[in-house]
Amino acid sequence: MPNSAKLWSPSLKQFPVISALACTPEKLQGVTLEHWITISDLDRPNFNPQTFYVAFSRVRKLSGIRLPAKITPHYARKFKPPKKFVVEMVRLINMVTIPEYACQAIIDDFNSWKEEQHLFSSPFLS
Repeated sequence: MPNSAKLWSPSLKQFPVISALACTPEKLQGVTLEHWITISDLDRPNFNPQTFYVAFSRVRKLSGIRLPAKITPHYARKFKPPKKFVVEMVRLINMVTIPEYACQAIIDDFNSWKEEQHLFSSPFLS
């Protein structure tokens, strides 16, 4: 054999691989993720807040969202709903009533919920 002094020996290098799936938020609509989701490019030029809402709402726990950067006030303002939507939400909440025959605990829970809804919507009305 020519060059029999040089022996070739195979080598094997291993590294851990975690399987992952990448998709657009539109493809996630209607899907609940059991583990976590990573959202990238928070301030990209073609930003669409509704698209990110879909992505944010797919996980079961807040701890399931991974962000590559902190959410800045500038970024958070992009999620502010139009005033007409908030006015309509308040109108619909005010239409909800509880039957007179309901027990006091249910009435108290309902009134507490109704107050929380108005507290949430009041910053958006200013």
